[in-house]
Amino acid sequence: MPDQYFLELSQGRNYPYVISRSTRAKYIRIKISNSGSLTLVIPVNTALKHGQNFIKSKVNWIEKQLENIVITSDDLPEFLNLKLLKEKWNITYIEETSQQLNLTEKSGFKLIINGVISDKELLKKVINKWCQSKSKHIFNQMLKEIAIEHNFHYRKLSIRSQKTRWGSCSQNKNINLNSKLLFLDEHIVRYVMIHELCHTIEMNHSKRFWDLVSNYDPNYREHKKQLKELGSLIQL
Repeated sequence: MPDQYFLELSQGRNYPYVISRSTRAKYIRIKISNSGSLTLVIPVNTALKHGQNFIKSKVNWIEKQLENIVITSDDLPEFLNLKLLKEKWNITYIEETSQQLNLTEKSGFKLIINGVISDKELLKKVINKWCQSKSKHIFNQMLKEIAIEHNFHYRKLSIRSQKTRWGSCSQNKNINLNSKLLFLDEHIVRYVMIHELCHTIEMNHSKRFWDLVSNYDPNYREHKKQLKELGSLIQL
């Protein structure tokens, strides 16, 4: 088992990480798993000290990535960071014998969840349902504004909590968006919306499609990359 090290984050918190020596790695890199496990990958001929200095220099970036982790395989989330709304909701759990889970909003961006907390799947469903309700207004508003701005036409918007797709557009120009977009920054959400609106014109991923996306989001390649990196950390 790899030796465990600790990285000092802001406010003096120590975060565990492991070091992996790789014969295939050409440079030092950092990996963060869906559950929040942190790994420092070092080429075999690179000094350990160089790797440790590298990970220390990336503290701010690491903390930003860890903020996007919502639920891990073992732990209950302490908060929901809805970046799109600029809201951070702290969660309090109350264990009860009831077979149902109830979620209640309190002032000061607080959520109370009471019931059988150990039922992780039910917990995810309850939180996802809340996220869908929170996303309804902002998604409708943003999509409508972007469509008007760029002269797109769509029929209706639906919001779901999917595991593999951020959005989709049907042949009838009905657009579906994932409620988990709430956890991402506005410029990334805008990219997803532009992507789906472009599908109302080009129902494929041909060169013509990407040229169309580029017209309305010149930085779409970077936004697409960020979506892939940050989206993989959301575990609802």
